[in-house]
Amino acid sequence: MKRAIGKKELMNMVPLSWSTIGRLEAAGKFPKRWYITDRRCAWNGDEIERWLDERQANSPAEFVGKKPPLEQRVYRPVSKDP
Repeated sequence: MKRAIGKKELMNMVPLSWSTIGRLEAAGKFPKRWYITDRRCAWNGDEIERWLDERQANSPAEFVGKKPPLEQRVYRPVSKDP
């Protein structure tokens, strides 16, 4: 391990919310934290970078998630009254 990173640096490196990181960590899909003291935790910087590299390598070329049904969208016209 070359460096330990804290929560603030982790949040700058990984573009996910704190709750999402917690869920992924609990499910074993994110590197585990370790404790420097009884109040201060850290993550292995090398493990975080490896995790990001794996996510990038396994990412599809195009978005494959759920998209909203555009044909059902209802537009509200803007009122022209002053």
